[in-house]
Amino acid sequence: MSYVIMFIGWALAGWCGTGPKPGPWPLPEPDPGPNPWRRIFSGIIGGMAGGLLFHLAFPADVPLTGGAFALTCIGAYIMGFVLSDFVGSLKHGRKRG
Repeated sequence: MSYVIMFIGWALAGWCGTGPKPGPWPLPEPDPGPNPWRRIFSGIIGGMAGGLLFHLAFPADVPLTGGAFALTCIGAYIMGFVLSDFVGSLKHGRKRG
């Protein structure tokens, strides 16, 4: 399997790891948070990094089969979720007084 195809798959898994917008909130409405494109972009970058790290940590057969690639997408999903959640919390950490 080509590395280009793998990075595209990991980017999609990282994008899926981007957390959804918060649901209905009681009054008053919360601060809307950072730009949503920033979270999506960080989820995609985190997915590619997580998939690559998972692939390097648990080397699979060469050539990489579909099942082994699906397992690396787990690392991509988790890293995409963690990084997008971290970026989403950055604005609230800088808020002062």
